Amino acid sequence: MKRLVFIILALVLWLGFPALSVAQKPDSTSLKALDGRLEEYFKTLEPERIEVKERECDILIKSARTPEVRDYIARKVYDHYFNSPVMGDEAVAIHVTDTWFSPGKAEMRSEVELLDARIFADFNRQSLLGMQAPSLEVFDPQGDTVRIGGPARRYRVLFFYDTDCAKCKMETILLRSKLNTKAYPVDVYAFCTGDDPDEWLAWRTDRFNLRAEATEVIHVWDPEVHSDYQKKYGVLQTPRMFLLDRTGKIVGRGMDTDALEQILDILISREDYTYGGESSNALFDNLFDSYGDDLDAMDIMETAGLLEQRTLAKGDTLMFKHLEGDLLYYLVPKRDEVHMAGAKPFIDEYILGRPGIWNTADDTLKVVGLARMMGDLLSRTPVGSRIPKISSIKGWNKFRRRGGYLLFHTTGCPVCALEVEAARISGYRYFEVDMDALSESDPVSARKLLDTFDLSGLPLIIETGRRGVVKRKYVSLLE
Repeated sequence: MKRLVFIILALVLWLGFPALSVAQKPDSTSLKALDGRLEEYFKTLEPERIEVKERECDILIKSARTPEVRDYIARKVYDHYFNSPVMGDEAVAIHVTDTWFSPGKAEMRSEVELLDARIFADFNRQSLLGMQAPSLEVFDPQGDTVRIGGPARRYRVLFFYDTDCAKCKMETILLRSKLNTKAYPVDVYAFCTGDDPDEWLAWRTDRFNLRAEATEVIHVWDPEVHSDYQKKYGVLQTPRMFLLDRTGKIVGRGMDTDALEQILDILISREDYTYGGESSNALFDNLFDSYGDDLDAMDIMETAGLLEQRTLAKGDTLMFKHLEGDLLYYLVPKRDEVHMAGAKPFIDEYILGRPGIWNTADDTLKVVGLARMMGDLLSRTPVGSRIPKISSIKGWNKFRRRGGYLLFHTTGCPVCALEVEAARISGYRYFEVDMDALSESDPVSARKLLDTFDLSGLPLIIETGRRGVVKRKYVSLLE
């Protein structure tokens, strides 16, 4: 959303309340009208990212013409985001406390409410949505140390409860039932906040016994509160539930069982993803075909950058991986000069250059391994390098000195046959290598060629200059 929109809205507030002059205090009628407009602003901001909400709310508060109106707007912003049902919105309330109330730039209704706002901020700022989960060292029933936080192989649920809490008992029943029914492949850290070992044992035995094999429950506690879990995770009351992804990032907080189910259903279904489907390939075909003969390597990189802006820049790491992975799978079978020229920098920047994002076993299996293999092939005999001298292949070194088109092909390949015919009638200097024939007659030289050139797909045509300097790769003489 453009900042201009909110500047204009702020000006509407300024001009819309003639009673709010510098010398006058706002009356109840003006404030009531202001409330309605503020609610419109909040509704407009609802789909935006947290940082956008914080920035635009700052602009809104600054736009006030009098200290009284500024204080009123700041309190309304705080109240709205403190009580918002939208997960993660409490970060805006903390931002307003830190930016406006704590430094004295705006006044809370009372010292007691200011103290409450500061406590809320201090006990929640470490565990906001999108942050790396604070690390904890707590204990299992045998007294062994259990570490929570950082990367892990599966999603993790942190469920803080108290054995004396009636609401915790109800939430535990709901959570146990849902986990047994859905059998999510997740690890659940059931965190007892009490200090009575007998009550904890009874709870583990009677209330939180799961039969879902895919779900593992790890019972932990910290009766001496050495881990400072209360402040790190804002556990001022129970129950309290968080969801961590495999990187250790908080992707759900302040949830009940229903909210947990909705988030896990979305995340797990999105992870069961097949790259390079027909729809994604058709999408990229249509996109790149629209460039016609003007398509170049930079267009591929710009496309990858646009995908990043639409996904990762907005906090959607999983969709970023899906789209960039689809682009990789789209490029792998391509053998033309333009697509291959764009593939190498794309792989280096958006896949191999992002180890913090492509960090799961599934990523390695489906994407990173393929990217490494393709990157290695594309790196062979780059433009500007020289093809090697090979005395064992008759005529090779003579061709290398003079330059021309080096054409690798294989028996039974119709495209290879067309390229060979095109070379023969073109009048260009060329040197052809039948890899099938060479593999039978001289396997050592054939292996040297396989190690030197990208012969993962044939035909391969390379244009060279004098002394074997590579000028172009993945050329077609049919064009």
